[in-house]
Amino acid sequence: DAVADHPSPFPVRHIQNPDMQRRIGALKDDPDFQEFFDDVQKNGPSAMMKYSNDAAFLKKLNDKLGGEEAIREAVGGSIPGEAAAPAAPAAAAPTPEVETLHDAARYGDVEAVEDFIAVGKDVNARDSSQRTPLHYAIAFGKGDTGEEIFNQLIEADSDLTAVDEKKNTPLHYACGYGKTFAVRALLEKGCDVTAQNGTGKTPIDLVKLEAKNPINEETDLIEKLTPA
Repeated sequence: DAVADHPSPFPVRHIQNPDMQRRIGALKDDPDFQEFFDDVQKNGPSAMMKYSNDAAFLKKLNDKLGGEEAIREAVGGSIPGEAAAPAAPAAAAPTPEVETLHDAARYGDVEAVEDFIAVGKDVNARDSSQRTPLHYAIAFGKGDTGEEIFNQLIEADSDLTAVDEKKNTPLHYACGYGKTFAVRALLEKGCDVTAQNGTGKTPIDLVKLEAKNPINEETDLIEKLTPA
């Protein structure tokens, strides 16, 4: 389904939750969400960033998934737009199976990433949508753990030009998901800012699609991302 096809940040700490992704994926045949799935299927990271900042859509999603209490229970904390409050204890979620580098990057398992790299697992292995572990690390990475996994994969010679089935490079992902640290690192590595994905968009185009993308606040990055 569309959500599975594009690792998503939907507000990052909520939609990256595996249980939430399963719940959203179950809506793929719901006509009320057809536009959402079509948009995500076509535009991937940039579409997810757009919807993550759409208050009306988030409310509709909350209502469809059972309201605020159901969302809170699923993510183990507060819901989008809710005032910060101590999170209620959440039921223990099943420990995800980490069998590949993709899994380790998705679930933020630093030790597993280290182990897989140490035993020679291919850091450029592809999933069914042609994404590498680096694509996953950018899309799912959170906080210091996400940055550490990203750096481990970079140091292990991940292909910085690898494209998924939609022709999105790691720099497209970093821009589309608003991952400032990844954009900065990839630019320092000389990644091509003129690369076009399957819809003809460059990395800076994905930034500009969503006004609330945090990269818009980084003047130096905008300048570097803008083709001469």
